[in-house]
Amino acid sequence: MQIIPSILVQSKEEFLREIKSVQKSVDMVQLDIADGIFVPHTTWMDPDIVKKNAKIDVELHLMVSEPLKELKKWATVEQVQRIYVHFESEENLKNIMPTLHAYGWDIGIALNPDTPTSVLDPYIKEIKAVMFMGVTPGKQGQKLIPEVLEKMVDFISKNPNIFTAIDGAVNEETLTDIVKTGVKAICPGSAIFKNEREPRENVKRMGEIINRLTV
Repeated sequence: MQIIPSILVQSKEEFLREIKSVQKSVDMVQLDIADGIFVPHTTWMDPDIVKKNAKIDVELHLMVSEPLKELKKWATVEQVQRIYVHFESEENLKNIMPTLHAYGWDIGIALNPDTPTSVLDPYIKEIKAVMFMGVTPGKQGQKLIPEVLEKMVDFISKNPNIFTAIDGAVNEETLTDIVKTGVKAICPGSAIFKNEREPRENVKRMGEIINRLTV
């Protein structure tokens, strides 16, 4: 199971501090981008700063109402390998799929907790990944919605070749139940960056828990 720390920040300084604190400990980070419209909160994220300072791969989690407009800003950022567009952000994702494919990134769809996996059926052959939101998107530190885990187990059993991830309320306390789902990646945010330990120590501790649970 891959650990992909989720970076949700309000300033350049905060971003630089967080990316530098984990990029020797993981292979990829997730950049949370919120526009204050799709979700009530906004985040800071500058493609040029990311391009100059990220020494590892990144994936983009677009919590925005106009994903194509946002993605145009990232076209030259070589570190971007995967993007997640929220199903709920577009009236019909089919309308933007050709453009998404043109960028050459792995395409993923993110699902809010109350969105059924059946909405993915028309896109399942076009996408490489699905990210399940364990909480209402846009704010770190919320409690895990347990029904999401049931939804994940069902989807993973039917689609074992799709890369799956969970974002939201991923921490040392919820890891046991999360690991049981068979999900391929976790995207912890506050559990990595918002406690008294160093982020790299938190990554190490979560990795040890995962190894213990998957042996």
